[in-house]
Amino acid sequence: MAWDIKNNWADIAELRVDDSVTDSSFAADTEMRLELYTGSYELNLEERRVFVGFNRVMLQLVCHGTEIALGNRYGDNTPQNDIVTKTTDQSNTATRAAADAGVRLDASAALTSMPVKAGVSGEASRSTSSTSETVKVSTSRHVTAKPNGKWEISSLQPNVPLSAKYLTKENVLCEVKPKAKSNRTGVHAHLYAHKSDIVIASHDEKKCLFPLLNGENRNKEKVFKILLGKAMSGGKEDLDKKSYVELSMISSFDSDD
Repeated sequence: MAWDIKNNWADIAELRVDDSVTDSSFAADTEMRLELYTGSYELNLEERRVFVGFNRVMLQLVCHGTEIALGNRYGDNTPQNDIVTKTTDQSNTATRAAADAGVRLDASAALTSMPVKAGVSGEASRSTSSTSETVKVSTSRHVTAKPNGKWEISSLQPNVPLSAKYLTKENVLCEVKPKAKSNRTGVHAHLYAHKSDIVIASHDEKKCLFPLLNGENRNKEKVFKILLGKAMSGGKEDLDKKSYVELSMISSFDSDD
């Protein structure tokens, strides 16, 4: 089985596959091990040097004669494990003044206008209340598994492009198994991004948190057209080329094709 690897914009995204995958013909269950490096690409835009990147990209596996096996996928999220209940006991102590047996008045004291003296004792009362608080603990993730064999790789800050190694061969993306009675087996991995997720920074502002240039939408359209200038043959068939650009593709195919 031969493999084809294309990185259309390697400075923005470089997708690689481990030898353990390329040595496999998917005749048995195979662990998908990929590497993804991301960064920013320098180009000239309206006579200015700018850096272009994406704050979110999508990776999708398209299986032929194979399927993603049941089980854990890298980036899985289980919300039921993120609920924490906290119970707090509150204790309040209050002191009230009371007469020994109430205030007693006698007729003689009233007639002589003598001051009334009452014995007062302090009596403490304690009340305890319990409050329960449910807290949902959320974890920020760079890589999140999605339905239909997809993974979302996103920056934690909207105006900061992806710039790191987000997939490693040590983390198994998923396991792919052959379908029964399939004559040909293979897997295509597509890495693509939406034009709305483009992040543009001027060269002088590179040390800042990548503030966008003036005319954000207009510049995004120009950059998007430049990125589309490198058309990728054999790309994802159902990809909307008006909104998405395919950055990388890894595909396996029979050498006899």
